[in-house]
Amino acid sequence: MKKILANLIFLFYSQLIAQGVTDGKTTVAVLEFEGRGINQMESATLTDRLQSEMVNTNAIIMVERNQMEEILNEQGFQQSGCTSAECAAEVGALLGVQNMVSGSFGLLGNTYTIDAKMFSVETGATVRSVSKTYKGDVDNLLTVIEVVAWELVGLKAPQDKLDILAAADPALAKASVASERRGMKKSTRRLLMAAVLLGGGGYYLYSTDFFLPELPEPPIVPEN
Repeated sequence: MKKILANLIFLFYSQLIAQGVTDGKTTVAVLEFEGRGINQMESATLTDRLQSEMVNTNAIIMVERNQMEEILNEQGFQQSGCTSAECAAEVGALLGVQNMVSGSFGLLGNTYTIDAKMFSVETGATVRSVSKTYKGDVDNLLTVIEVVAWELVGLKAPQDKLDILAAADPALAKASVASERRGMKKSTRRLLMAAVLLGGGGYYLYSTDFFLPELPEPPIVPEN
């Protein structure tokens, strides 16, 4: 019965993934983050918050972790201890998703570190990575993780979350704004480069009379 249920879940998510492709949304799965200086239960809780907030962005289609575990168990794959990029890519291939998210949560003294990376299952290339260091009240750590979730999907976090972050850790809030501006500048540079290339190509075609019709050779006047 459990095997049949897992197969039905797999088919259900396969349909969602196909629908996601037609809607232009990327299909994503999140591996449980590694805990460094915190216990596994705390790491799992923080991973759940990251995943939930990524879903709230409405920019992706997410395979829920409990359903992911059902599928992986059916395939005989254990997620525990899967921290390398190669392992994460293998999990993504089994799930049939386009991108995977992995990373770690750390605690050193009263300073928290968050390192998250989204990468392509097909190519292994990093799509986007976000790293933050937070020093403050643990209650605001969840807000930091929510901001990370928005940045992972390439969007600006809602202003109310940024306001909380600014009150909790002004330096971290400024870093988030600077990161967003760098992303915008990078996109602007790409657009300008494309415009220059297109403009240069257009000038070349114009200068070489590419668009002018080919004229016949003038008649040869006989010599007297």
